[in-house]
Amino acid sequence: MMSSFNLQKLCSLLKDFYTLTQIRITVFDDSFHELAAYPDQIAAFCQIIRTDETARNACMLCDKQACETASRRHTPYTYQCHAGLTESITPLYLGNIVIGYLLFGHVFSYPTHEEGWENIRRLYASYHLDMDALQKAAYERPLISDTYIASASHILQAVASYLCLERMVSLHQKELPVQIDEYIAKHFTEDIVI
Repeated sequence: MMSSFNLQKLCSLLKDFYTLTQIRITVFDDSFHELAAYPDQIAAFCQIIRTDETARNACMLCDKQACETASRRHTPYTYQCHAGLTESITPLYLGNIVIGYLLFGHVFSYPTHEEGWENIRRLYASYHLDMDALQKAAYERPLISDTYIASASHILQAVASYLCLERMVSLHQKELPVQIDEYIAKHFTEDIVI
């Protein structure tokens, strides 16, 4: 099966979520590829983190693992990402099939900027980053309470339900050539048994 999203309606819904929460929201497909986000640009903090290839790969792995965890739980999953920021993700279901994920992120949920920066500095001490620029970007992030994050996570879950209810996403069977191509790509290194 293959999911297909109405990106025009979806982007409007993402913009509404951002307008209410001031938190960036992203949609991933069932293969953990980013389909849409609002705003398009990631936070300056994350841009700096992603200047280091190892850190950039850690970002992608963190997103993928969060998608897998949310899928196993069948509920929203709020966690601290590898960079020390808080994110929340919820799976998108059509029936019992996971068709994608909604994620909000880059939230600075510490009691003070100083406490947050100390944790982040410790996490990234071994990376090749401009630590002065990273600290400046960290201090520019608004402090968000756990209560606010929990409320935003509930809204995220409601957005996920609404997205499916309004048929902004649908499932359809993949064409046979696509299925064959995917099978070959996954198994071409295996031994052939005759």
